[in-house]
Amino acid sequence: MRPFLLIALLLFTLVPFVSSQPATSDVQLRGRVFDQNRAVVTGASVLVSNLAAKPQATTSSDSNGEFSISLPAGDYVLEIKAEGFNSTSRKLHVSPNERTEIEVSLEIASATATVTVSAGSEFQTGIVFSATKTPTAVRDLPQTISIVGKQQIAEQSFTSISDVVRYQAGVTSHQGENNRDQLIIRGQNSSADFFLNGVRDGVQYYRDLYNLESVEILRGPNALVFGRGGGGGVVNRVSKEAVDSPFYEFTAEGG
Repeated sequence: MRPFLLIALLLFTLVPFVSSQPATSDVQLRGRVFDQNRAVVTGASVLVSNLAAKPQATTSSDSNGEFSISLPAGDYVLEIKAEGFNSTSRKLHVSPNERTEIEVSLEIASATATVTVSAGSEFQTGIVFSATKTPTAVRDLPQTISIVGKQQIAEQSFTSISDVVRYQAGVTSHQGENNRDQLIIRGQNSSADFFLNGVRDGVQYYRDLYNLESVEILRGPNALVFGRGGGGGVVNRVSKEAVDSPFYEFTAEGG
């Protein structure tokens, strides 16, 4: 009977001692995320894990760059990631007797964009046929030449020769007495230096663009190829080639 009394007395003595011990509570981990210029970083991902466990707590920084996580006391690894910044990690010890507040500075990530530079453009033409009356590469011409293709004509809504030359250096459109195309090319005023597929088109009228493949503008004297004319240059129109199947196009504008 005495052993049972001894055990009961021992338990009665330990119960107050056990109940008097404080219960283990979580510790509030607080922090702020900055960049290298001390500007707050919002939306940064914060991951906290034990040294030998997967991330057990996650959160993100608010509009003030602040975050807060409730953790039991112990050792952890803190990892912070943000778009456009290099990720960083650090070890920390969380103690119930200490106020845990940290500041984390992120470095801006190096540029990773890739820029590809290629020669040519969808508006450029590599070979000239009618302006020189030979299939000559543009780079081999000893003159200044501009080629305005049908795609550029359509996308920029050119409707006349005046529209085409508006963006060409050294070429200006003259009023032409309101009844013809007339250009000033390198200071030479002329209404006759117009060609169609290499054949002179000196009639005084307004030339349409709907049936053209491209417009070629050569600057400088061209008597060797085009015969007598102004010394400023020539404007040659290249007409569209016929195709074996019919096609239609409709354009409407309003305003």
